[in-house]
Amino acid sequence: CRWYYMMSACSSILSQSRHCWWYHRRCYHFASITASLRGSVTMQHHEEYDNNNRNKKYNTAMNVQRRRDISTNNKSVLNVLSKEAATAPIDYPTSQRFSALPPAIGIHLAIGSVYVYSMWTPGMSKALGVVAAAPCDWTQSELLPVFSCAAVVLGVTTSTLGGWVEKSGPRMSGLLGSACWSGALLTTAAGIETHTLPLVYLGYGFLGGVGWGLMYLTPVTAAMKWFPDKRGLATGIALSAFGAGAAFAPSVIHVLVDHFAVAPEFVGDCLLTGGGVEVEGVTKAFVELTTLDDGSQVVANTSLVGEPGTPVVVATEADVAKISGMSNCPGVYAIGTGDTGVSKAMAVLGVIYGGLGAIASRFMKIPHPQWTPERAVTDGSAHDGKEEADANSNEANNIGLPASYVTTNTMQFPLLWLAVFGNATGGLALLSSSKVMLTDIFAGVSPDIVTPAFSTGYVSALGVGMALGRFGWSAISDVLGRQNTYAVFGLGIPIVGLTPYLCHMASGAGAGGEVDMWPLMAFYSGSVLTITFYGGVFSVLPAYIADLFGQKHAGAIHGKALTAWALSAVAGPMGLAYLRSHSYKSAVEDLLQAIDHHDASALERSFGVSINDDVGIQKLMNAKTLTIEKLMELAPEDFVDPSPYLYNTTLYAAAGLMSVAFLSNLAIRPLDLNKGLKQLERGSVRS
Repeated sequence: CRWYYMMSACSSILSQSRHCWWYHRRCYHFASITASLRGSVTMQHHEEYDNNNRNKKYNTAMNVQRRRDISTNNKSVLNVLSKEAATAPIDYPTSQRFSALPPAIGIHLAIGSVYVYSMWTPGMSKALGVVAAAPCDWTQSELLPVFSCAAVVLGVTTSTLGGWVEKSGPRMSGLLGSACWSGALLTTAAGIETHTLPLVYLGYGFLGGVGWGLMYLTPVTAAMKWFPDKRGLATGIALSAFGAGAAFAPSVIHVLVDHFAVAPEFVGDCLLTGGGVEVEGVTKAFVELTTLDDGSQVVANTSLVGEPGTPVVVATEADVAKISGMSNCPGVYAIGTGDTGVSKAMAVLGVIYGGLGAIASRFMKIPHPQWTPERAVTDGSAHDGKEEADANSNEANNIGLPASYVTTNTMQFPLLWLAVFGNATGGLALLSSSKVMLTDIFAGVSPDIVTPAFSTGYVSALGVGMALGRFGWSAISDVLGRQNTYAVFGLGIPIVGLTPYLCHMASGAGAGGEVDMWPLMAFYSGSVLTITFYGGVFSVLPAYIADLFGQKHAGAIHGKALTAWALSAVAGPMGLAYLRSHSYKSAVEDLLQAIDHHDASALERSFGVSINDDVGIQKLMNAKTLTIEKLMELAPEDFVDPSPYLYNTTLYAAAGLMSVAFLSNLAIRPLDLNKGLKQLERGSVRS
């Protein structure tokens, strides 16, 4: 190498000294030596370079192959979930279009349990006390807005993601909705287990609303595309599964909650629950309680049994009668020593429903854009008649007013919006608190009949009614007409408006020592019939929209119309919570007056607060230490339990809103689609 570099330098010098006399004689000699040396060294460098290059190419090829394999696997998954994979061939047999409904039914079975929120609230409101509400337990006013939050998110989801559902296809949207719904139940379960209310709102309120919207909209849109000639029947079949999910869920929840429930530690009897021993001529409670400044109660230092300072709750016979899965008796129980089983049951259902929705979404399919169902023809030319029928069906599917025009330039849409809002408010007020409402109204009158199992059966019956209403009223609307079917829903007005009268009859019979089954049966059957109207509102709505505004943009308009349902979901449960809270305070005041006239010192003996201490009484109410059930133990025997009257104002308000819905539906007039389309064309030409 040194010789090579030296000769190269000499050659370079000689090449620059062309005027040297000996250059021409030595140039060739030096050049040949330099070339030979350069060649030997260059060959070594080339061999090393070729080997390195070969290794790099091999490694690069392997990396590219690995990336291709990963990309192929990802693409295969995405291809299965794509809209193209979910689209059936153009020549798909009409006789097999019913095979597209089972996956839609599976998705709605998974999401239908969202309506049985009232099955969770009793346990959620006693997560710490288990047998009775503890001071730190959540109130109904804090829990009912969770359902309203989910409904609002549902409306926003259907309104904003309706176009994305159409673009991405039913498999992708269904899978995303199933993941959100499963995550919602798991997050809510974590919130209940850790007693963190924001997690409950994040889970059931937000994620549950997103999953609800996607899993509701996906099957309905696909079913209507498969049955353009029978829209009411298609949506009825799909949405009846939604009601079926609400019918099956209560029994499953009841079994799971009872399985995971753990009874709290029983401390003993107290004076309020009738226990006591006589010491030196004075009746002394087994467990003496001390009321703290915040209104909560603990075991007193002078108590005969129990660890002094232990936070406790007092469960009356009325409280114990509302509990299933645990053999409890009235008395004092330690806080935080039991488990309602709600969180674990919700986590199990989260996994089950997520898997069911994901599997069903995988097999969802939609028809080809040019596909049309076969039509029967009666004229001589069957082939020409079929082509004409297919052309008319295809043309009908591609005609419609855009959602932006419908919502801003027609009177039919706001009237339809009011019809949905008014009819949905009453149904949602009943669905969101059905189990609590039945227990408050009839458990005190007929405790041997209205047991926890009976209440669970009532919630399931409401789900069955909703399923029958979604299927039956949608099919009937194909014959009766959409507007006439909505008019029939006005029969729910007298049912809801007369329910307070049934409550008065039931409480009057119970006060006389008689058990009259007629008010309970009338309330049971009337509420189930009203829920069928509620289910029919939403199963008839897609076809109603298509009849009024055309099929082409019916999905987007449907999403806009569901904002009425979202608002009703806020007005119904939250309005019920507010009006019930107001009625509850009035009932407590009436009870306190009755106790004052009967035995003024009874309140101070049981709760350590004077009957005239308004501040102390308010603290006891805020800590859930002072309840109607406990005050009824101190009230005169002839005093009527005010619990059945807690929902009177709510029912009257719901009947009023349903009347507004009835009048709004009657005011809707048919819309001239051709005229609207011409106005849009003239507007586009001018612009």
